Amino acid sequence: RRRKEEGEKEEEEELLTSSAPGKSAGIEGLNAVEMLVGGKPDVAKAVESILGSKKFKSALTAMERIVVQNIYHENQLKYRDLLLPELEPAKAPGARGGRLELLWSYECDLSKGRNVSCMGWNKLQPDLLAVGYGEFEFTKQGDGLVLFWSLKNPDYPMKVYRTECSVTSLAFAERSVNLLAVGLYDGTVAVYDVRKAEDKPVLESSYTGGKHSDCVWEVRWIDKGSERGEALVSVSSDGRVTQWSMSKGLEHTDLIKLKRVATHKKAANTKNEAFISRMASGMCADFNHKDSSLYIVGTEEGTIHKCSVSYNEQYLETYTGHSGPVYKVVWSPFLSSAFLSCSADWAIKLWHQEQDQAMLTMQSSADYVADIEWSPWVSTVFASVTGDGYVCIWDMSISTLDPIVSEHILPRKPSCIKFSPNSNVVVSGDNTGRVQVYRLSGIDDTQYTPEEQVARLEKALAAKDAQEG
Repeated sequence: RRRKEEGEKEEEEELLTSSAPGKSAGIEGLNAVEMLVGGKPDVAKAVESILGSKKFKSALTAMERIVVQNIYHENQLKYRDLLLPELEPAKAPGARGGRLELLWSYECDLSKGRNVSCMGWNKLQPDLLAVGYGEFEFTKQGDGLVLFWSLKNPDYPMKVYRTECSVTSLAFAERSVNLLAVGLYDGTVAVYDVRKAEDKPVLESSYTGGKHSDCVWEVRWIDKGSERGEALVSVSSDGRVTQWSMSKGLEHTDLIKLKRVATHKKAANTKNEAFISRMASGMCADFNHKDSSLYIVGTEEGTIHKCSVSYNEQYLETYTGHSGPVYKVVWSPFLSSAFLSCSADWAIKLWHQEQDQAMLTMQSSADYVADIEWSPWVSTVFASVTGDGYVCIWDMSISTLDPIVSEHILPRKPSCIKFSPNSNVVVSGDNTGRVQVYRLSGIDDTQYTPEEQVARLEKALAAKDAQEG
């Protein structure tokens, strides 16, 4: 295990190289050293040479991490499941178990007071978390940030990217793990190579090259196969779902232009073509993990559309039920025909792609649901965060009425949530710039077979149907 972790550390070092100081910074440093050594230029140059050497910087970084890991040692062992959580008093029969234990928070002076808008794990180094910072409201707009956080130093990011406007979405590539796609409030789609020292994108959309005219709420990487590689897809409130190719710069193709649809049968029979042809604002999207040509899109009007990359003029299916903007849609990682959605109407809904009405509706609070995320470990478990300050863990095999864990963090408002891909951990970002790292305990962590995972989710749905009947 130790060899594996050492190998992961080396991969992370190669993936993220620290920025080298510029020429002007070196001159300023030399002047400062001359003052310290009494104006002796020869001694100053020798000291500056030492301070600027890669070996010295590497030694300082190692020393800093040693100190930090001494401070966080116990909680980092818990992160790795190498230290058992404290035993709690036995619960009464039938009581719901589960607890969120706060291990630490990713925050620093750069992030304080900013809204955490999005997060993404690196596919090669699953302990590396990219966090985007930016406001969602027009009246609060300012510059944006992307910070790269790691277990090595929870107190300060390994790398910093600055953007001219708010960061609203980001995603690491699946294959080219050094590439990070970032969507901005002004409609820009940018691709960064995290191996490079500078914080400038290697590719960036422009108005002459298909740039979105409104905020980019979602970016997703799609695997096109070994020959065609990966493509990037963005969803914007300008109504376009756009695919970007990087073979020759950043070339775009619109997969579909979202249009408003009638939500009632009576309205569908009318001849109000002006209404039907109006553009709809895209808010989120997800591609089916079994068939990457299929994807679902959530809209500001509350409808969800199933689409195909082969058809750019029509929807395959439209799902109605939400009465407010849909903030997140995500396919189940275990049952490719099921997906979750959350909305400003306070509701979380579970859908089957063959049915236009929701199979389940869940609600835990009286405020918007900002984000949802399936557990990568158990098919019936997912997480959600709400505008009234709740971080929730649900297990549909136990209850579809209430979450099994509910953490209240007001006055802070959580904005996004992610399960760790390699630990029994969830991370939650909020509107103050904090990313809270929680360890899950008392929740089902059995290693089920793929067949058992599907059966568990289907059984939970059948039990609900029987209860309603």
